[in-house]
Amino acid sequence: MNTRAPIIFRTRIKPEWLDYNNHMNVAYYVLIFDLAGVELVSQLGLSEAVTEKTGISWMVLENHITYNNEVVLDQPVEIRCQLIDHDNKRLHLYFEMYAYTEQGVEYLASTLEQMAMCVDLNSRSSCEFPPEVDEQINAMAKLQSELTTPANIGRKIGIRRR
Repeated sequence: MNTRAPIIFRTRIKPEWLDYNNHMNVAYYVLIFDLAGVELVSQLGLSEAVTEKTGISWMVLENHITYNNEVVLDQPVEIRCQLIDHDNKRLHLYFEMYAYTEQGVEYLASTLEQMAMCVDLNSRSSCEFPPEVDEQINAMAKLQSELTTPANIGRKIGIRRR
């Protein structure tokens, strides 16, 4: 049994993503996760072409991100995505960004927990996923049904006091 969510996106850190600390700026972590999300919904059958044809798309309702370790110029990263929960309109997703050192050692760079929703762009309101997309979501849920729930799910921000 595979104990990790599948890789859905790979990239390398670009020069324009760096800040004055000479590592990737926080905004670009979100960009990479967003690119991975676009790839995910395309795999589920809700690509840009489908949206143009049907007016049905997806929108992010909420993100919770952690910055675990820095990444630097030209470093390879990959995004894994786990479907935590879903209903006929929403996806609760968990993304992990893994980076690789020059020696090929993998480490967790960042995580993103996300709630996304299916929308009808004609009415600008929520709607149910099209049947063929819903089938793909259910298939993804079945494939990932034995993955453990990540410890980061549902975290909240706060200063821990002793």
